[in-house]
Amino acid sequence: MILAFNGSPRLKGNTAAMLQAALDGAASAGAETRLIHLYPLKAKGCVSCFSCKRKGGRHGVCAMNDELSPILELMKQADGLIFGSPIYYYNVTPELLALLHRFMFSNMLYTKQDRWQYGRIVPSAFIYTFGVPPEMTESILAPFAAVHTRMGEMLGMESEICCAANAWQFRDYSQYEADLFDEAAKKRYREEVFPLELEKARLMGERMARKALQR
Repeated sequence: MILAFNGSPRLKGNTAAMLQAALDGAASAGAETRLIHLYPLKAKGCVSCFSCKRKGGRHGVCAMNDELSPILELMKQADGLIFGSPIYYYNVTPELLALLHRFMFSNMLYTKQDRWQYGRIVPSAFIYTFGVPPEMTESILAPFAAVHTRMGEMLGMESEICCAANAWQFRDYSQYEADLFDEAAKKRYREEVFPLELEKARLMGERMARKALQR
């Protein structure tokens, strides 16, 4: 199964649309899919208890017990993982960060050898949506380079990245203090470019499914 995680507070927003497009692509290649919304869950981030690193302990298992716990268990059997978030102040949402921290930290030991405990090779991807123009994409992605690298190391193959820029944020811009943006240009981008970004996400999901099914 290909799992996608929506780190946005909006269940039907830009990030959710991109994630669903990726899952549609995966489904078209024969994969089972599931979209999980993180915001409704009652959960917290890693508390650095180090239970996952104790000698003789349960390596690869987060000791915390909340509504993220069954999802972390489900991730152990996934054929592919897609993480999605809007970008708020050059960072992903706390909800996605909680999942990433608990997933990655519980699967990592402080050892010189056999550092990663996930134990399987699966494809992964990150989907980001943001309101700034596409020419700022490189600076938006820069803070996440280490996470992308570590995820690729843990899962055994490099993560793919897919973005949707210049996000349409309001139904009616006139109701908000937002004259920094050109509403007409935003709308035109939404109508003309966002469908192309959705198609990129769909193709990425299709590639992911084909990689997973070949393993």
